[in-house]
Amino acid sequence: MNKLLVLGIIVLASFLLSINIGKPFIGQHDWNGVVYGQQAKNFVRFGYFPLRFGATLATADTLPEERQFSTHYTPVLPILISFSYRFFGVSEWSTRLIPAAASLASVFLVILLGIELGSFRAGIIGGVLMVVTPMFIYYGKNSVHEVVLLPFAMLSFYSYQRFFKTNKGKWWTILLLSLTGAMLTGWSGYYAVGLIFFHGILFRWEEKIKFLQLPLIAATLLIFFFFHSAILNPQTVGDLQNIIIARLGGTSLNVIDFLTKELRYSINLFTAALLLLSSVWLVTRSKNKSIILFLGLFGLLHILIFRQAGYYHEYLLFPLLPFIALASAGTVENLLKIFNGLKIKILIVGFVLLLVAKERLGYLQALLKSEYVKGIYEEAVEYGKIVKADPKVLVPVERDVYFIFYADTVMNK
Repeated sequence: MNKLLVLGIIVLASFLLSINIGKPFIGQHDWNGVVYGQQAKNFVRFGYFPLRFGATLATADTLPEERQFSTHYTPVLPILISFSYRFFGVSEWSTRLIPAAASLASVFLVILLGIELGSFRAGIIGGVLMVVTPMFIYYGKNSVHEVVLLPFAMLSFYSYQRFFKTNKGKWWTILLLSLTGAMLTGWSGYYAVGLIFFHGILFRWEEKIKFLQLPLIAATLLIFFFFHSAILNPQTVGDLQNIIIARLGGTSLNVIDFLTKELRYSINLFTAALLLLSSVWLVTRSKNKSIILFLGLFGLLHILIFRQAGYYHEYLLFPLLPFIALASAGTVENLLKIFNGLKIKILIVGFVLLLVAKERLGYLQALLKSEYVKGIYEEAVEYGKIVKADPKVLVPVERDVYFIFYADTVMNK
């Protein structure tokens, strides 16, 4: 019965993620799909070693010496998408398949962590609350690092909790591997390392030498990243410095404006109901509370550090979703303990789920129907037909990446 409930949530999550999974990349923040999709196409077209594992937006007509490489992130995300392309071909749904699979893994790990830190009921409630939010349904299949990185981070918190509880070496090994995967996928992985290191030093001081492995691995991967980036682009340090300064926002953002914007994002994407439930949990007593709090801090760190990026890109809040779901589940679990009788408990859980699912339904529908660059998409598709018909026609690299992705295909040369 327990396994069937977990399977049921995964099936529900799969169904919700399948909505618009094949839609053209014309919606809100769908530019991520064409950016990392084009990079993935190039890994399929040119090969990994010829590109030196470098992510590029070049077209089939771009000469090797003229390719420009992106060194703001590791190439893991487009490489993963390229694997999907090799199996299923280049399409919108095969691009979104990678983040969708990562989101399903995150749901499963939220359930496991909820069971580990609370109860089976809390884990199930947390999993269901997570999948019915607009954040999960819309951004859970968006090809961004935050979504794909999340299951690695979740596995690191889960394995750390298991190690903390059992002191078994296998959980320490899984912790190191999951943290490595998180750091290789995106910058937020380094936050997970720092938080788990700090928590370990704080609560397991007698094993401080063991926990020193974490910053050592982080430093090694960071050096490797800079070494690889320098091979691809000698100006890496300067480029990263410029993008970091831009993303930090400096003094260009008013604190009140920033907080107001993030609150609006949170209400629209997490729902006010879950924000209220998770806030109630913060002021209640709960076992293993520190792990969930650190998980919440993990979800917030990126937008707090890179305020400019968080101000314009609401999906950067996606890593906060597990905390919102688990903290809200904790409040619901505490509420259920007050009442006796299965029927009243089912009514309470059903009411909460219905409230969350219906509260921002209009906003979710607007996201799903958004068509910000439909005109560019239609123009690019028509131009792509010309390119296929006449090999002498070049894809104009000066056009935006939306146009390039749809006009330039793996098979056109």
